[in-house]
Amino acid sequence: MGIVYATRRFDFSAAHRYWRPEWSEEENEKAFGSLTMLHGHNYSLEVTVRGVPNEETGMVIDFGELDAIVSEGLLARFDHRNLNDDPAFTSGVIPTSEQLVLVIWEILAPKIGADRLWRLRLWEDPTFYVDYYGS
Repeated sequence: MGIVYATRRFDFSAAHRYWRPEWSEEENEKAFGSLTMLHGHNYSLEVTVRGVPNEETGMVIDFGELDAIVSEGLLARFDHRNLNDDPAFTSGVIPTSEQLVLVIWEILAPKIGADRLWRLRLWEDPTFYVDYYGS
């Protein structure tokens, strides 16, 4: 049997702002423009797992198991939250989609298995997404 890639999408809403406290207001506005204001997104996260389908179930992963992992580890933490208040972003890391997808990988990989987690695709809006395949 060959390797199969299965993808599930999850939606959550969160707010953030781009701001570097060590910069002046003028520097922040020059770098980030209107993104210095608190604003929100309706994110869509695609979680792709890979593997050989289980001989008994025919599945790469039980979607109930995946749903529980994402709900408990990710949605409970980020949905309807201000990302700037999350410990992952309080040390000066700006919660861009590029940074957020890295944090999400660190949350999900130990629970799903780094060998099974293939790709995360985080959509910030219908015109912009970031992909991450692990390190």
